[in-house]
Amino acid sequence: MDIRIFDSRELPLVLGALRGVALANDRLTDTEAQLLDGLAALHGSSLREGDVPNTSAAELSRAVSDPHKRKRIVQLAIVTSLVEGRPGEASVEAVRELSQALEVPEEGLRVLDRVAHERAMLARLDMVRRVQRFATHNDGPSFLRVAIPTLLGLGQNPKLAARYQALADLPVGTLGRGLYDHYRSHDFALPGEKGGLPELMLFHDVGHVVSGYGVKPQDEIQQAAFQAGFARTDGFVFLLFGILQFHLGLRITPVAKGEQGLFDVPKVMAALARGAACRMDFSDRFDFFAHAPESLEVLRKRWEIPSV
Repeated sequence: MDIRIFDSRELPLVLGALRGVALANDRLTDTEAQLLDGLAALHGSSLREGDVPNTSAAELSRAVSDPHKRKRIVQLAIVTSLVEGRPGEASVEAVRELSQALEVPEEGLRVLDRVAHERAMLARLDMVRRVQRFATHNDGPSFLRVAIPTLLGLGQNPKLAARYQALADLPVGTLGRGLYDHYRSHDFALPGEKGGLPELMLFHDVGHVVSGYGVKPQDEIQQAAFQAGFARTDGFVFLLFGILQFHLGLRITPVAKGEQGLFDVPKVMAALARGAACRMDFSDRFDFFAHAPESLEVLRKRWEIPSV
């Protein structure tokens, strides 16, 4: 999910439109201003929230014609509306107006509407479907068909488990040993073991290892942002997932409870930027075992992952 995509002419207008979304409830909070300033900083701009023009949806539509940029604007508008928690109808309407003016049918808008109207179960179902589509975009097995046996403690695969257990023999400091230690130090089951996550979700834990983010809730929202950054296809689903799960308290995954108020804007934006800078998409046919014996430090440099 690339973020640094707007040129110097477009950026002030984009930030102005996002400020309009933030002001839909008649106030701009310090946290919302942080988000706008952070987006400017990611573009290498010294623009501050107070310097940007008031931009209508129609003006932005005339100024930005590229479909990819338009989609990113709507997604950033959704994020803006969620910074302070559950949005009101005015905020949803402001995002909807942008979506219509830019002709972007972003699915996240439906999730936003359901969150605003306290239809949490429907919002969860929408997110599960979207994650399922992401996880199986390579025509793999159904996400639910694989995940449900895992959640029930079924579907053990001794041969697969043995392959991951053998990672313990790799030297400390390698990617493979790092993944093994990540699982064992947190009492997580390895793929193939009872209760282990399916391999199609391995990219999440590989992301933890290469990024260095922990597994506490305040770390998981940063990991979700890092994951959104490195995923080149619909990475926004993970940023939205992280905000809903660890900021709005919607329990989307059964392996972690919902948390509230953990959207630390500077940290989350920094994690998103780190992921976007990474030259490897771990969610798209990444051959983990081909890199498992290699030095984690060397791989981070090769993949150009910025330090924390």
